[in-house]
Formats: sequence, structure tokens, C-alpha cells
Amino acid sequence: MEYIGKRISIKRVDNETSIVILSTTDKVKKTILFIWFVLWSLGGVIVFTQYFLIKDEQTRIAILVWLGFWSYFEYKTFRAVMWRNSGLEKIKLRDRKLFYKRDIGGRGKINVYEFDFMKDLRLIEVEEHSFFENLNNSYWVIAGEKLAFDYYGKEIKFGLQLDEPDAKALFKYIKNKI
Repeated sequence: MEYIGKRISIKRVDNETSIVILSTTDKVKKTILFIWFVLWSLGGVIVFTQYFLIKDEQTRIAILVWLGFWSYFEYKTFRAVMWRNSGLEKIKLRDRKLFYKRDIGGRGKINVYEFDFMKDLRLIEVEEHSFFENLNNSYWVIAGEKLAFDYYGKEIKFGLQLDEPDAKALFKYIKNKI
């Protein structure tokens, strides 16, 4: 097994190359995210229980709207916690195909891309002082892909929140294999 950077490992067996990208290495941030999730969940449960005690119809509607937003962010935070705890990006190169899977606890869909139809493998350009780029690289978001290619006119992105040297090394490795 060979390692590229802090989070990327490569294993070669016969005609197959497996690349695994870990979701994180920072235990302190992972713990803080989990605590935030627990407190967010507790806050939502408390507000939900108060819904049944309130008689004013306008206030009840406001609480329902708030609970709708809360539910959305509860789901997003849960996914981020699960990603940080057991998430991996798995890439296999075999038989002139790239197999890609975002694996969370052994679950995830495998997408298959044939080399012949993959166009323009590239590093995604990063604007250093962009608000959205900073948001995509934040710890509680599952975003911030660093590599992409075009496949039948659709942009396929991978390499979540890799730092620049790791992204360049992975790009170079995959480019040579393709």
C-alpha cells in the first residue's frame, strides 16, 4: 500500500488500482461537530414539545415553520456527522473504467465511468477569498470537491476537501492511469 498525502491511500492488485480517500483526520473537530449535532437535536426536541402547549395559532404556525428549517439542518448535520465518522471516497481503476463511490458506513452507490468517454480531467480552480469556497471547505459540509471531469456532457466531481498538494498528486496519478 502506498500513501499520497495525509488522507489518500493506493493499493495495486493485478490489473486493478484502488484509491481510498478518508473523510477526515481531525478528532477534535469531529468531537465538536458531534456535540453540536446533539445540542441541535436537543433544541429541536424542546421546541417540538412546546408546540403542544401553545394555544395561539400564529405562534404554532411559526413553530412549524421553524421546525421545517430545523429538520432540514438536522438531516444535513446528521449526514455530516456520519460522513466524518465513517465516510470514504473509493475509486477503482479497472478494465478501462473508473468506479467511484462515496461510502458512508459501507453504504453508497457505485458509479461507473468508461475512460473512453471521460473528457478533460482537471483540478477545480479555487478562488482563495471566495465566501462560497470557504463555506464548501468548512468541516460541517460535505462539499469542496477538488477534481472533476466531463462525462457525456455532465461534470463529475470528486476529491472532497483535499488540500492542494494532495489534489495535484491524485490528479497526476489518475491522469497517468487513464
